[in-house]
Amino acid sequence: MKTENWAIVASVLAGISLVGFFAAPSLLRGPPRDQETLCAKTGPVGHTLILVDKSDPWSEVQAGRLKKLVKQIGDELPAERMLSIYVFNDVFEPGFPALISLCNPGKTASELIGNPRREYVKWVEKFGRPLDEALTVLTQPAKGNQSPIVEAIGDVVSRRENRVPSGDRSLVLVSDMLQNSGQFTVFGNGAGARDPERLRRLLDKVWQDSGAKSWVLSVHQVQGVYEPARLEQAATLWKQALQKLNITASWDRL
Repeated sequence: MKTENWAIVASVLAGISLVGFFAAPSLLRGPPRDQETLCAKTGPVGHTLILVDKSDPWSEVQAGRLKKLVKQIGDELPAERMLSIYVFNDVFEPGFPALISLCNPGKTASELIGNPRREYVKWVEKFGRPLDEALTVLTQPAKGNQSPIVEAIGDVVSRRENRVPSGDRSLVLVSDMLQNSGQFTVFGNGAGARDPERLRRLLDKVWQDSGAKSWVLSVHQVQGVYEPARLEQAATLWKQALQKLNITASWDRL
């Protein structure tokens, strides 16, 4: 009887081993992924979107800080989370393309073969190296007559491709925050210039229409070529408008 019981146990264990053997390659490969974005077919888990305002020039020091910020976000990005980088200038066109939009597939190593997962190698190739090239573009600031910051925010957060099915959404805005468009401006002495109520109404409309209220906002204000007093004035206008709309935002100087 004992011999028969041991035979049954051995048979069951052998079956489990065979299942594990055939299932292991699939598990090591991870879930099916989009080969362009490296995101799982089920969608990203969370999204960090970096929006860079290149409508005004920066110093080399500030450009270096931007590079450090983006690299840090990329290095700390959790597995399965999407990272997108968008850059806009004074010539704002709705639907402008992302500089980078990828998911981190994770770097879990295969215990059987001791090599990184194929998807992680692609992540390094598609994010790590191209990011260095992208940062070269990011740190070459331009100069323009317009700075449509609010409009750019509304454009990128409203896009279907940026609406992840699960996880939180983080919007990282890198700008001098000197809004200058037909809808609101911090420059000049014309009607509505630096009017806090006008900025509040504009933000309210964009936040409602675009779905920006589902994003967590962090602002990294770039000094550029402007005097600290002007930057502080712009920061005060934005902070007051955001506070009145109950929009939480972290704020620092880059």
